[in-house]
Amino acid sequence: MTSIGIDALVGEPGYSTYERAWARPTLDVNGVWGGYQGDGVKTVIPAKAHAKITCRLVPDQEPETILDLLEAHVMRNRPIGSHVVVTRHAAGARPYQVPAENPGVRAVAEVLARNYGTPPYFARIGGSLPITDMFLQELHAYTVMVGFGLDNQRAHSPNEFFRLADFERGQVIYAELLERLGESDSQSLKDKP
Repeated sequence: MTSIGIDALVGEPGYSTYERAWARPTLDVNGVWGGYQGDGVKTVIPAKAHAKITCRLVPDQEPETILDLLEAHVMRNRPIGSHVVVTRHAAGARPYQVPAENPGVRAVAEVLARNYGTPPYFARIGGSLPITDMFLQELHAYTVMVGFGLDNQRAHSPNEFFRLADFERGQVIYAELLERLGESDSQSLKDKP
């Protein structure tokens, strides 16, 4: 916790921190702004305030339904006399979970074990790649992803970086993975959504 500057972790009761981070739906306030933002004190009540919100969805949640529920909740709980405008952005993706027994997952595990000398640790994480659901719906193929970035490389921050050694390791592993997948029966790699 000290690495992120907090004294305690909070979240959905009944779930561990890992479960909350990896497998549970979220509603995240990514930004809040309004009123006077400059130096010094102003006692003027702002005429406008804004919040930017995103949600991580989990299997069996439909993006449009979640947006409808969220908007209805905001409207029900807005202060009396206030006017609320909800702007929906086009970005969004249907959630799904790749089954652990998927042949692509098994192939990745074999290649990683061979390269690192130990079996991989599987962690369920969320990500926003809308094309992956299209692959599942249209091609009946799950997308299996392997990342090579490390925690200290500050992913998605202004000073993000990626070590050349990790890039080179990724090239080797992906080449081996393509060879391993080439040995598989193509029908065994497909799943019905």
